[in-house]
Amino acid sequence: MSANTVHLVLLVTSLTSIGALTALRPIRLEHILFAVLAGSLLLLSIAQLLPASFAVEQQFVALGTFATCNVFWLLTRALFRKGNNVLNASHYLLAGSIALLILFSRSIDLLVTLGWIEQSTLIWLKRSLVEILQLLSSGILLLSFWEIIRSYASSSKGLRRQKLILAGSMLIAVLSTRVIAPAIPVEPETGKLIFLWVRSMAASLMLVSTFLVLWFQFKDRKALESNRALDDLNDEDADLAEAVKHLMTEDRLFLKAELKMMDIANALGVPEHKVSRALREKNQSGNFNQFVNGFRIEFAKHLLIEEKSKDWTILVVSMESGFASLATFNRVFKSLEGCTPKQYRQRSSTW
Repeated sequence: MSANTVHLVLLVTSLTSIGALTALRPIRLEHILFAVLAGSLLLLSIAQLLPASFAVEQQFVALGTFATCNVFWLLTRALFRKGNNVLNASHYLLAGSIALLILFSRSIDLLVTLGWIEQSTLIWLKRSLVEILQLLSSGILLLSFWEIIRSYASSSKGLRRQKLILAGSMLIAVLSTRVIAPAIPVEPETGKLIFLWVRSMAASLMLVSTFLVLWFQFKDRKALESNRALDDLNDEDADLAEAVKHLMTEDRLFLKAELKMMDIANALGVPEHKVSRALREKNQSGNFNQFVNGFRIEFAKHLLIEEKSKDWTILVVSMESGFASLATFNRVFKSLEGCTPKQYRQRSSTW
């Protein structure tokens, strides 16, 4: 696989990663940092894909590759730390200082390519910058790794999985670019190609693994929001079921013949489907008719044994209890009480 091929892989991976962020709405701080990281790696791949005859253009594009290890550190903090002070001015200052040093180093390369200064003039400065940046990048990578693995034991199962994915990918990327690739015994020119190849593949791996973590956290937030919405819905159902019960026990709405669920909904000023859901979730009475008939039968039982209504016929009791027909009243009464209304009255008179 040629160097151009792996740089093309990095370009496609970077573009795809940036585009895939649109699925993770709403946009959060970690999404912005990931987009900056992917954008920097995108420019890196473009610079490497430009032919050698475009040396000046390569250096111009390379100016935008200042957001790599430094931004990845900020990203790991945003991913795995909680609270309002995840990133403060000191964090941005450190990452920004590294970015400025990278820009300064890239600018020297650009000025040399343009022929505005001699390479020998600032070679000491360039070497110093390279050494400083290598030291800082190593330190910032260690900080990034620490942010990933810290509090691993006390993390949830899902968060531990995310940490393992990112930590494993980071170890592979660092070892392959900092240890394995430089240790391969080949000619300098071949070694440079190998390093470019390994670097592009490692960068692609880090983008994919980081996006996976972003996706897992996005799904976790959605699940949490769904559970909260369900809790709110359960609270709403409980309040609505209590309001319906109040209509039955206090206002005795069940006495209305041919009572419909729409009548309940209109009385409460809520949609009919919400009343249906509340009764279904918060009551054990079956359907709406069974729910209403339960109140009617309890009322009828009082009428059958009360002194003031002891001479009422069963038909009158049924009508006064809200039933539209005697047959329905007898059938429902027997199904709930195990006897007919007449038998219930007779038994009660002997107590």
